Amino acid sequence: MARRLKVLISAYACEPGKGSEPEVGWQWAMQMAKFHEVTVLTRANNREVIERALDALPASQAVPNFVYHDRDPFLLELKKRLKLIKLYYLLWQRSAHEVVRRLHEMHHFDLMHHVTFAAFRYPTALWGHGVPVVWGPVGGIASIPFRLLPWQHPSSLGHELLRSVSNMIQATPYFSLPARARASAVVLASTNEMQERFTKLGFDSEVMPAIGLQTQGLPFASRRSPESPLKLLFAGQVITLKGIDLALDALAASQTNATLTIIGDGNYLDAARRQAEKLRVGERVFFEGRLPREQVLARYSQFDAFIFPSLHDTGGYAVIEAMFYELPVICLDCEGPGVAVDRGCGIKAPLGSRAQIVERLAMAIRFYDGDRAALARDGTKARERVLEQYDWDKKGMQMEERYQRAVAAEQEKPVAKWGQFGFARSAGFLNLLFSLRGVLTACAGLILIGALFFLSLGYLKKQAESIVIDTLPGLSYAGEANATLSQAFNRTLLLLLSGSPEQRTELEKEIQTFSDRTTALLEAYKGQIFSAKDQAIYDRVLARRKDYLRIREETVKYVNANQMEAAAAQCKSELLPAFKAYKEEADKLFAYNIETGRSSGESIMRICTGTQILVAVIGVLIFVAGFLIGISR
Repeated sequence: MARRLKVLISAYACEPGKGSEPEVGWQWAMQMAKFHEVTVLTRANNREVIERALDALPASQAVPNFVYHDRDPFLLELKKRLKLIKLYYLLWQRSAHEVVRRLHEMHHFDLMHHVTFAAFRYPTALWGHGVPVVWGPVGGIASIPFRLLPWQHPSSLGHELLRSVSNMIQATPYFSLPARARASAVVLASTNEMQERFTKLGFDSEVMPAIGLQTQGLPFASRRSPESPLKLLFAGQVITLKGIDLALDALAASQTNATLTIIGDGNYLDAARRQAEKLRVGERVFFEGRLPREQVLARYSQFDAFIFPSLHDTGGYAVIEAMFYELPVICLDCEGPGVAVDRGCGIKAPLGSRAQIVERLAMAIRFYDGDRAALARDGTKARERVLEQYDWDKKGMQMEERYQRAVAAEQEKPVAKWGQFGFARSAGFLNLLFSLRGVLTACAGLILIGALFFLSLGYLKKQAESIVIDTLPGLSYAGEANATLSQAFNRTLLLLLSGSPEQRTELEKEIQTFSDRTTALLEAYKGQIFSAKDQAIYDRVLARRKDYLRIREETVKYVNANQMEAAAAQCKSELLPAFKAYKEEADKLFAYNIETGRSSGESIMRICTGTQILVAVIGVLIFVAGFLIGISR
């Protein structure tokens, strides 16, 4: 009989019923409490939800002991207001190291297990206490291939580029990943890509998906018989990394009558709607927005297949839920879905160029549309796969085997000491091993990154200078309106001096043309108003213009009636003063835009210069840090 262990689980994210990583933290804690005396270290923010769930459990069920920890209120408020989740996590782990030390002194743990966050990029407070550590399952190593980056969606593009750079740096042999793997007794990878990275670095690991389902608690009814047209479903966040654009392109390229229902929301939702219309499949794509999980679960049986072309998704809860409800999955052969969708559970499209991926996804749609027997067969196989490999009770037994292996391992490992943000360090400087290749690689990479940053900021500065020099939109509208109103007034004066009916007719046409142009320019200017002062000047211009146009109309009537003396008198007494007042306000509008443009341009220049200096300083600091990390391991 296996020995009952004292186990400490680190689960920063741990909440029942919330899905994603909080659900992962909660389920691993509950599963391992069946086998061992488990203490769970988590955030104080999770306390209310956890204790409410514990109270609802039967008294006979074994449950963990939860220890709650958070940083001071100031950092919590900062995290909440500025969305600094990852920074707060790092600070939390750093302070949690001392909490772990105290807990270990009290309980003398046999094993420690880090479960959330589950990305390899983040450290854990469990290393360095002289106790075997199970790390994972961890993932997150995959990045969107360069050719598939969301170039049409700038906000997503920036996020993905930063993530790719972070992955590249942290997964090098000279950074933190090898040190973290070395400090762990058992390393669990949630995806094949993560395992391959560990293998390349010389570490053994096992593939174990981090996610699972409490299958016994899910309602299930056999899926309805397939009908025409083929009904495809996507459920999840509507963001670029989920490959919604690929799914829509594939639907259009499949040349079938298949429909696609998208459940979820996100920053790509509007773009997805536009794309569907552009591809002329809008009548076959249905956007249902975000729905409660209970409603989503009830919808699975209404569809034929699940499409989920995510480009990097370590887990994919929606994938295994769809498989549980007998939906075969069409996905890419990568990350979490690539592990879940085994042979006969769906169709996995190999990565390639965008055109190749779209065509492979379209072929999968055509296949299931034309072979409903395969659709039913693969759906049955998909459900069996989930029941065998993703049921939480079975996953708990699988993890129990890893626990026993970790504490029974005879191979001694040097005890890693806690370093900044969880990097493992050797005992002293004399033990550092120099790696010339590591130093040169780190230096070259950092110099290149610094150069790219500097050049990009230099380009931004050049563009800012161009913006300052060129006429800004508001300045352009105000300046041209000034010119056209003067042209109209000049034509009015000529009208008073003209004696020919033909000349008068031509001049009246020119006056009206310039007036219409002024009206259009002032209307366009309205869209460039961003301050109360600007609005006030603009309103005065319109008021003076209204008076001027009224007097000009009366003057023109005198001219057309050949009452030239009356027209000249009104021009002198009313029209000239009205024009002067009108022109003065228009000049103020023009001057305001000149000053605003100059001020904005100077501000942009200061920001660019300051940013260049800041990036240069940060680059030097990163270079020094990279050098020290590059020469040590």
